[in-house]
Amino acid sequence: EDAVNQYVAETMGGLEDKPGRFAALLNRLVRISGALLWQVVRELRQSRFMPVDFELSVGGQPEDDKPSIPPVVLSLPDGGRVRVQGKIDRVDVYRRDGISYVRVVDYKTGAKEFRLSDVVEGINVQMLLYLFAVWQNGGRRYGEVTPAGVLYLPAKLPVVQTERGADSYSIEREQLRALRMNGLLLDDPEIIQAMEADAAGLFIPARTTSKGDFARGSSVASLEQFGRL
Repeated sequence: EDAVNQYVAETMGGLEDKPGRFAALLNRLVRISGALLWQVVRELRQSRFMPVDFELSVGGQPEDDKPSIPPVVLSLPDGGRVRVQGKIDRVDVYRRDGISYVRVVDYKTGAKEFRLSDVVEGINVQMLLYLFAVWQNGGRRYGEVTPAGVLYLPAKLPVVQTERGADSYSIEREQLRALRMNGLLLDDPEIIQAMEADAAGLFIPARTTSKGDFARGSSVASLEQFGRL
């Protein structure tokens, strides 16, 4: 809130001459940002995946102070080529046995849902292209890369419904579910547990049973399936 107020004062001339709607929207922005920040803190403090890059440039002009990797280059039947460029909001890495397991995270203010049916139709493939770019071209930056998944992190206020008189623990778990990331993850139980310590599906779209299997509804794919995608 202090940061937003300082920005408004320094670059927008303060709030004195602004309409009430402006102030209300600004207050909503502060609340959403606070909820997002707190969710990121809660998720990362129990995860073994660590954010290593922010606003990673894919195929952009290399700059000394900004991270970048080469673009994905697709060959066309007629001999032409397509360069896929963009920026990844966040790159998280978990290292095991000399391998860097990488997940790409995208912050979404809308109700973005990952659907394999969309990918089959050739739409909403941005995150998978980014993951493929890191998998294919991120070796110099991350070492030997294995894809761990793609995740959309909702940036919204956690509105939940609970029973009257619900305790704070129950309310917090419902808030976590309301802000749960969605996407597609590698079907490796150890990698899932590195993302969420007890693999209960509070932060990520996958959970395991007492037998170590993936519970119904978990959004996971094998390495071979990621390759096919």
